[in-house]
Amino acid sequence: AFIKCNNIHCPSRLERSILYWCRKLEMDGIGEKLAEQLCSSGLVSNIADLYRLKERKEKLLALERMAEKSANNILDELENSKSMTLITFISALGLPRIGPEIATLVCTEVESLDELIEMSSNQEESIEKLVKIDRIGEVVASLLLEGVASRRESILDLYAQVEIIEGENKPNRGILSGKTLCITGTLSRPRKEIALSIKSEGGKVVSSVSSNLDYLVAGESAGTKLEKARGLEVKVLNEEELDELIGGRILSEAPRERQSTLGEF
Repeated sequence: AFIKCNNIHCPSRLERSILYWCRKLEMDGIGEKLAEQLCSSGLVSNIADLYRLKERKEKLLALERMAEKSANNILDELENSKSMTLITFISALGLPRIGPEIATLVCTEVESLDELIEMSSNQEESIEKLVKIDRIGEVVASLLLEGVASRRESILDLYAQVEIIEGENKPNRGILSGKTLCITGTLSRPRKEIALSIKSEGGKVVSSVSSNLDYLVAGESAGTKLEKARGLEVKVLNEEELDELIGGRILSEAPRERQSTLGEF
């Protein structure tokens, strides 16, 4: 039988949380082997400790097969990763079912990490607020708040080590603010990624075509939705035209793994 560990502080979970954070922030220097070394040596006991490695460089260099150049590259990567949006911070924590898409939706209503932490201490009332957000249900709202509450101290520790960029947390201030879009057909990128790009610029993504639609993003084999949009005189965009419309700003933090399924951190 499969046994799931529920201890969020166990070593294997720590290693995975370190890897998950590094991948979300596009740091290539810390892989599985190094994550294991950092944790087993005691150099890192939480994500925040990654940002203290500069102060512990001698111990970092003492790790097996760690050269000066490699250590410097790792420290440079960590330094360059310190500045991020609230969306990136939340999605990189590895909370169960809280990936970049959910984090983007949450940040339409939650303006700061301080607010989210405060909400986690009053979960009943906060769940009511979160479920008012389109596509956020009670289960996801509860997982988010419970995840933050159970990791409060480590999150605050991490918060003290990084910088959350002000003014870039709310995705509804973009060029598509107030616009409704529908996506159909076969596209070069996953549909979730394109939807996330739209939402990051303030747009709303719907599943059906109506006269209230502002744009239909159509790929190959678009089918009946394209026909209906043309009949309703809805503006039709291909993928390149969408990218041009939003200035090519495809959400840079939309990572290879779209949702956290680990839920162990």
